[in-house]
Amino acid sequence: MDGLRLLLPELGLSVMALLLMACDLFFDARRGKVLMGFGFVAAGVALGSLGLAYNAPDTYQGLGTLWAVDPLGLYFKAIILAATVFALMLSVDYKSPDAIRHPGSFTALVLLSAVGQMFLVSATDLLLIFLSLELVSISSFVLVGYERRDLKSSEGAMKYFLFGAFSSAILVYGISLMYAALGGTSLIDIAPAMDRGVSTSFVVGCVMLAVGFGFKVSMAPFHFWVADAYEGAPTPVTAYLSIAPKAAALAVMLRVFTHLIPHTSLDLQGIFAFMAFLTMTVGNLTALFQTNVKRLLAYSSIAQAGYLLIGFVTGDTIGREGLLMYAMVYVFMNLGAFTVAMAVGNEDGYELEAFDGLARRSLGLALLMAFFLLSLAGIPPMAGFIGKFALFAAAVKGGYWFLAVTAVLNSVVSVYYYMSVVYHMFFKAPRTLEPARTDVLMTGTLAVAAVGVLVIGLYPEPFLAAAKLSADMLPAVSSHP
Repeated sequence: MDGLRLLLPELGLSVMALLLMACDLFFDARRGKVLMGFGFVAAGVALGSLGLAYNAPDTYQGLGTLWAVDPLGLYFKAIILAATVFALMLSVDYKSPDAIRHPGSFTALVLLSAVGQMFLVSATDLLLIFLSLELVSISSFVLVGYERRDLKSSEGAMKYFLFGAFSSAILVYGISLMYAALGGTSLIDIAPAMDRGVSTSFVVGCVMLAVGFGFKVSMAPFHFWVADAYEGAPTPVTAYLSIAPKAAALAVMLRVFTHLIPHTSLDLQGIFAFMAFLTMTVGNLTALFQTNVKRLLAYSSIAQAGYLLIGFVTGDTIGREGLLMYAMVYVFMNLGAFTVAMAVGNEDGYELEAFDGLARRSLGLALLMAFFLLSLAGIPPMAGFIGKFALFAAAVKGGYWFLAVTAVLNSVVSVYYYMSVVYHMFFKAPRTLEPARTDVLMTGTLAVAAVGVLVIGLYPEPFLAAAKLSADMLPAVSSHP
């Protein structure tokens, strides 16, 4: 019974997704907002129900060694569900004929993607990890191509599907090599299996797992699908994909490679350090040349993945605390920026020129956008600065000076393209004086995002404590046993 109680959020969202798909057969488009409302209420209830798990032991193993409920998994589940709630809130007012025509299916796909991610962050078996990733990938692929009359949406979905299929093939082959080396797929049984020695299959399997996860996190050089998929997807989906699946993939990487790194002579931490440097540099340099705000934020999200990887590279608790802290901050920053972009884009499109003179049309939106972009750039005393400082300090403490210096330089570069949006909003003449329209749910999302960034920036201690509790679940690791 304890296992079922701890699985209530996943079970509840799965049942709601099935009900919404059934209701889609009977509800007409005019009642689409009702179905979406059921969806985000269900996600909100699931988020609240995570508190039930805190009454359980620190770690609860379920179904043998397939999954575990622990503070690390609960932390990332909270991030995933928060992103789900806000994405569905934004979807209610999104101007898309397809999303309105099939509201139940749209909402069900978002919920199923969230369920896959929730299983993913708790999985302790490579097979369950693969199955969870496939549920996330298939749901996300359909969501990216949901606006089927839009060629950009179809193109983005096709690229997402092709790169996703390629990465899944690599991942499942890596899992098969790990099975050959270990005689099983459970992460918990890796240490006993290593008593027989490290084989070539094990080392190659580790590399293939890293490549497979690299696609999910949008690490360079596996990031080519991101910009087109994010630009073509409905904006609420873009906001969701830039946060939730990335957080889930980072969580599973933490869980998997914490078990794998101590048992291989391959310098996996060095490899990930190079990929972190490459990811943040490619993301920031490419963002400099973007004239579409959705593409700019897409490349920004690639750079942010590079920063997050720093906490993974250091291999100690301090680095993981920084990763977990910044992942939470990133939810509010990115969500807020995409919400303002959606408010403008619903009427005028997403080119930079659409933001010309926004301060004269909708001063509140312009100020909020500047606030979120400054936080993404890591300007103190914003919450983004707190998260980046924790990550960069962990890199210095771990001896990764080069990574810390290049991360600071990349943050300086990012200020330029973030401020280009601010320049258009405050110093360009508006093409129209018509204010950007926002509804109650969009305004509520902006308010929560702004308060989140402000509170974490001014009073980070409780959030750092929550990150530390989750980070302490995993032991420190080194590539050089």
